[in-house]
Amino acid sequence: MFASRTAQVILRWFTLGVFAAMFVLFSILQPNVFPTWDNVKTILDLSAPVLILSVGLTVVLTTGEFDLSFTGLVSLVAVLAVKTELSDGVVSALLLALLVGIGGGLVAGLLVAAQRASSFIVTLALGAVWGGLALGISGGGGSTLLGVSDAYKEIAQTQVGGIRVTIIYALVAAVLAAFLLRSTVFGREAQAVGNNAEAARLAGIRLGWVRIGAFVFLGLCAAVAAILLTARSGSYSPGIAGGLLIPPYVAAFFGTSVLAAGRFNVFGTVVGGLFIATLETGLVVAGLLSWVSTAIVGAVLLLILFIAAQARKS
Repeated sequence: MFASRTAQVILRWFTLGVFAAMFVLFSILQPNVFPTWDNVKTILDLSAPVLILSVGLTVVLTTGEFDLSFTGLVSLVAVLAVKTELSDGVVSALLLALLVGIGGGLVAGLLVAAQRASSFIVTLALGAVWGGLALGISGGGGSTLLGVSDAYKEIAQTQVGGIRVTIIYALVAAVLAAFLLRSTVFGREAQAVGNNAEAARLAGIRLGWVRIGAFVFLGLCAAVAAILLTARSGSYSPGIAGGLLIPPYVAAFFGTSVLAAGRFNVFGTVVGGLFIATLETGLVVAGLLSWVSTAIVGAVLLLILFIAAQARKS
């Protein structure tokens, strides 16, 4: 009995303990760089778009579905936002970006709700459609678009109280997602659908509407992430969404191991996103070769995902 309880305590606090130990280790290795407030702000700023996508994806995963199209949607929203800003100004660019993001999420939700194929296959194909449209709109060959106004750049580069406003956007997205899942009828229905879709259907829950709502929320998050990425760089490039697919999934699954939650939750996802960003930054600051850093990141994430699987089983 004692051994079992000890194992449960270790499982509950393992990931947070690893996070703390990792921060202390990098602080010891690079005491003049890593533990500074400027470095912490940099980590938070760089991780903001990924965190926004991660909490949106968490809502979708809670319903038991997957989405592989959101990176293509980010590219599409990004190119439309920049082209519109160059011709019609900031307000028009923001409105179009949000509408396209919500519309893209709506399309994904409708296709998944139609139950013609798994969400994995449907969104994989849809992501290719969004990515192809983005390349075509940018100029056919995937041209880089430059020259956005300073007003547009300020969306991501403005500082409030010494921190980039991107951090505030990520915090708002996380709070909104947490409220949606924990304090609304939609959230309770989403968890019911994810736990047992057939039982939820028999209980009178409209599965299609719940799934559509989850994908629309992720579409909105994709639009916000695209706006921040283009405003931060002041441009659109064909590879703007490169590397944005895997980290949100890792963060969301990592979140199931935080405090041994065993289920998708926004708090855990945020911790997972910050863990990944901190690990990658710490390895760069430590001056390790890129291939060594990549191998270490992969090994650590495999360990964390194993712990997450154990948490779900328990």
